[in-house]
Amino acid sequence: MKKYLFSVVIIVLTVLTWVFTYSSLPNDLVTHWGINGNADDYSSKFNAMMTFIGIMIIQYILMVIIPKIDPKNNYKTFMRPYMAIFNTMFAVLFIINLITILTGLGYDLPIPYLGSFVLGAIFMVFGNFIQKVKPNFFLGIRTPWTLSNERVWKDTHRVSSKLFVLAGVIIMLTAFFPSTYKESIIFTAAIGCIILSIVSSYFIYQRQLNK
Repeated sequence: MKKYLFSVVIIVLTVLTWVFTYSSLPNDLVTHWGINGNADDYSSKFNAMMTFIGIMIIQYILMVIIPKIDPKNNYKTFMRPYMAIFNTMFAVLFIINLITILTGLGYDLPIPYLGSFVLGAIFMVFGNFIQKVKPNFFLGIRTPWTLSNERVWKDTHRVSSKLFVLAGVIIMLTAFFPSTYKESIIFTAAIGCIILSIVSSYFIYQRQLNK
């Protein structure tokens, strides 16, 4: 279907990139970097290729079936933000594949900067589109309070949208912070926006009850 074209193209590009570079890659590749950009995990190039491509295929399957199995069955009302969030995840996975391959080919990439910008972008995109997502059981701030009241869902996601965008900006800025503080700032921003979103849903629910 047309709405899945972007994700299919990304998967195909990823497979082709691996195929065309495979013979030039070393036997072992860096597959994970720490928050400060230091390599901390390695894998054979075959396992790395199969794992990354496998993750993308699983994500594609989930993207297609989630709207079909959600009991609320209202994804048609917010398909654009739903696809935007998933397509961003596909784009990020493609970038991770490229970073892995280019590093294996010997390119010296600025991993600490790339990591902060990519992670920050994920939070900002999620924050930008999450406020447009309608009540469902798979995507968004799903608490007992948001799922019990559509108004609470809407107000909570309006708040969490701002929190996630702010967290994304902070995470991006950590690219220029000293490595000593970088990990704690990213952790605080990421976890903080999630916790504040959950807590806000409770207080918004209580406010709605008292109206």
